[in-house]
Amino acid sequence: MKTSELIATLVLPKLPKIGCRTARKLIRHFGSAEAVFQRIGRENTKPFNSIAAVFKHPEAKHIWDAAEKEVARIEEHDISWVAHSDPDFPLALNLCPDAPLVLFSSGQPFPNTTRVISIVGTRQPSADGKAFVRQLVESLAPYRPIIVSGFAYGIDIAAQLAAVENNLITYGCLGHGILNCSPNKQLKQRKKIEAQGGFLTELWSHEQIQRAHFLQRNRIIAGLAQATIVVESKSKGGALTTAAYALGYERDVFAVPGRPNDAVAQGCLELIKTQKATCISSGEDVAKLLGWKKEKATAPQRQLFVSLNDKEQQVVKHMSATPKHIDLIALDAALKVSELSSLLFQLEMKGVVMAQAGKLFKLL
Repeated sequence: MKTSELIATLVLPKLPKIGCRTARKLIRHFGSAEAVFQRIGRENTKPFNSIAAVFKHPEAKHIWDAAEKEVARIEEHDISWVAHSDPDFPLALNLCPDAPLVLFSSGQPFPNTTRVISIVGTRQPSADGKAFVRQLVESLAPYRPIIVSGFAYGIDIAAQLAAVENNLITYGCLGHGILNCSPNKQLKQRKKIEAQGGFLTELWSHEQIQRAHFLQRNRIIAGLAQATIVVESKSKGGALTTAAYALGYERDVFAVPGRPNDAVAQGCLELIKTQKATCISSGEDVAKLLGWKKEKATAPQRQLFVSLNDKEQQVVKHMSATPKHIDLIALDAALKVSELSSLLFQLEMKGVVMAQAGKLFKLL
């Protein structure tokens, strides 16, 4: 993406009356973010006449100047980012009508796989709630999902650390810029997660924590995932907002029941009672409801007829007939992507694997 297009893409959702949903509509209509600024108000675009004046407002120039500075910071700090038009943008999130146009990240690139679960809950969980999260993630581990949460105190961090302990990829969605860390006490945990996954945010690098930011990031937590699990929640809270977004995106929502008199059980019980969430009590429940099968650790029968060296067998062991992103294979097989690319090419020549669009590979 050209620098000018990146700047225009950053500016669009920041403009008054625009936001991500309208920005996506504008880009679809005009073909690019840059084209929106070049053509809106200069031709007959009836659907957008009511907002055309926004682009001539002095505030638009101020936002553009700020975006130019942000791009300079991105380059200065070597911040990783991916735009909505890039094939590496998370697939499930890109299907959401109000998804961010640009995601900033730290750690590893987000693999393009559909087996993603969001686990959310209260910042003040019970001891039973935290213990259940550990059991839940452990029972999900054989299915190798990516675990997404909000890296907040309580259920969120418990879920992500349990993912790390079970060698699962995990990502935290932040309510501030990628160069910040909140809570500050969790910097050590952030490093652990970045080694096995990473962090995502739509907010610019310098942006600080605001209440509205956390509500915004909840839609990303929901949008990234095939299903959202609420473990504990009071009658009001961010976890319920995430569940509401998931329902709006027509994704599955699961809730863990609790004792009727417990404050942290009220949100989950209400979700179940109003049939907005399916009641679950284990990871096996989740896998069954989503139709998952455990990933086989053994190589396919084809290996009996094809001579594979040790490294090739190491790669095949972490693949199946389900397409898998090259970054995810590299993580599971403990190989560098550059080395893995060569091995996958060799396996493709031997008729063992097939390459697909979007850096996906599967066993034949």
